[in-house]
Amino acid sequence: MKKSGVLKKVLFGFVLVLLVVAPLSAAIHSSVPIGHRVYRLLDVAEIRGLIDRQVATRPYSADKIMRLLTEIQEQGDRISSAENQEITALLAEFTLAYGKAEHGFDEVLSTGFIRTYDEKRNIGASMGVELTTSQTFLLGTNEYDSRNSVLAFLKGDLGDTISLNMNFGLLVDKINNRVFLPTEFTIPCEGFYMQLLDGGSQLTTLPALDFYSGLSMFPELSASFLGGDVNLRWGSIRRDWGPGLNNLLISGSARTIDGVEAEVELSHWLRYSVMTGSLGIFSLDTIDGDAFFSDWMHDKSNYRFDNNISSHRVEVDLLPNLTFSLYESVVWKKRFELGYLNPLAVYMFEQNTLGDLDDVLAGLDVNYTIAGKARFYGALAASEMHDIGSLKTMLTAPRNIMAMQAGVVIPLALGSFSALTFQWTYIAPFFYSHYPTMEKVATIDVPAVSSEAITTDRGNTITPISPSSVTVQTVRGEKHDAEEETLVFSGDGTRFTSDGRIKIVRKDGQYSIYETTTESSYVNKGEPIGYPLNPNSQEFLLQLDMAFEKGWTTCSTVKYQARSGQYGYDIAQYMFYEHYGDYPAKAFWSNIFEHALTLQLEVNKKLPDMPIEMNAAYRFTTTWARDIVSSDPDGMNTVFSAWNDPVYDNALTVGAKIFF
Repeated sequence: MKKSGVLKKVLFGFVLVLLVVAPLSAAIHSSVPIGHRVYRLLDVAEIRGLIDRQVATRPYSADKIMRLLTEIQEQGDRISSAENQEITALLAEFTLAYGKAEHGFDEVLSTGFIRTYDEKRNIGASMGVELTTSQTFLLGTNEYDSRNSVLAFLKGDLGDTISLNMNFGLLVDKINNRVFLPTEFTIPCEGFYMQLLDGGSQLTTLPALDFYSGLSMFPELSASFLGGDVNLRWGSIRRDWGPGLNNLLISGSARTIDGVEAEVELSHWLRYSVMTGSLGIFSLDTIDGDAFFSDWMHDKSNYRFDNNISSHRVEVDLLPNLTFSLYESVVWKKRFELGYLNPLAVYMFEQNTLGDLDDVLAGLDVNYTIAGKARFYGALAASEMHDIGSLKTMLTAPRNIMAMQAGVVIPLALGSFSALTFQWTYIAPFFYSHYPTMEKVATIDVPAVSSEAITTDRGNTITPISPSSVTVQTVRGEKHDAEEETLVFSGDGTRFTSDGRIKIVRKDGQYSIYETTTESSYVNKGEPIGYPLNPNSQEFLLQLDMAFEKGWTTCSTVKYQARSGQYGYDIAQYMFYEHYGDYPAKAFWSNIFEHALTLQLEVNKKLPDMPIEMNAAYRFTTTWARDIVSSDPDGMNTVFSAWNDPVYDNALTVGAKIFF
């Protein structure tokens, strides 16, 4: 049976289940996007005991959010007038966006959509547009980033159980990574950018020198059964799994993942979530001269990123105020693999039976709430735990590849559902990275003097130029100059190209050539799936979220990030397991090569009686760093320059959403 045929049958079965059980439950089940203010409100309401503990896999459906907001508002003696006003405004916003009330053509200019609803058949749909613009300027320079989109949508309800949201967006952007903090930069487009008026030429490098057009899409088919205890979703959306501000497993900052997921509340104290999705690529060659960690469409012979992802998470309320969670995730090459498609499988065990080819991480998190006062949380994830012993050994052993996070959220009696959050995150060397799968493509006899070159199917040219040296010439696409480097041998041994993607082994009088065929690092469309921080980095974050009457919200953030250059400090670097004993114990603070301190102030205003939201932000960043002069493919033996003078950036963002 062909793989594509199997996948089609699985998806057809998913839709069939929705249609068969459609009469069982009720309401509007499309998700409210990650990043909406309402999620912070619900966090604070949980801590204050206004609602029960909710599942930590988001997004939530509009129906669930509206029920929770109504539950909070009914406790009028426990919320302030400003909080009551904010809830009223949010309920009105969601009722307009996700409700069933009809809206005709005469209301298009005030709502941005038309909606029809057939009460007898209990089917309704709305069609409309959403407009978004965001302009970011690096003050004192000519650098700026411009993002502008028109999103057209068709969304509605099929009976009481199924909701759909079909959409596509047209983007006209001038993308500039330099005006953002590197760990906060993201690309909104799907696939690639192109110039429609210039023969369809594609954007190949950032910063962009001109405006390019692109597409975005967030299709979603959702359903809810048994009073909301069972929820199914098939969609290309952003997700956030865990208790923190961005998380180790799936982060709210990550690109959309097109996946099928289920969330089941087995009991008031036991919840289970599972998702399997398809990871994508974004076609871009370089960012500021550095290779972008994805496939480039002009380099089809070297495609390497072709993966799926499966994740699951179980949450147990051990005590009324204490929740313990276990989770797993695996990035795996696209193939029909029943073990990873099984929603109840243990991925680590499945990987062991399949030959240890895929990128598995597992972890746990715990959060404890002091009712009305604060919530404390901590998380630990690992993709490798080789050395078990004392706490010091477990934290410093190089083959213990892990990430950790800890934080506290404190509600504030100021404005509406305000909160102060402190969070620390550590990403160890090589976390989120994974060794590539390589294939032997050629064998060459070691020459007495030199030998003729060979060119592999991927376009790489290998030339033995002496008994002890080989030149490797790699090409990235039709418009790229070849890059050449020489690998030197002192007898038999193994050498890698500088990016670690070509391996040459000298043994028994022959050179064996290996090329990378598959990557399985924890990335999607060239960006992190998990926490947006480089490997071998730490971050200390303090964030103040506040809301006030008349639609005002603010977010103030202070963030310090440090990068260590001992080894494994880039997502493209991976551990050489055959030599793991050569890695010294981790010494994070002894190998720092970059400090970054950021202050960011954001303000948002929703206009009354108008579907318009305006926003502005100011960011100050100071960076103090050493340049990387040279390093091995795994980051070992890195040579740094002297410390550069500190660099100071001031960035200003202004934007608006219409018909949001």
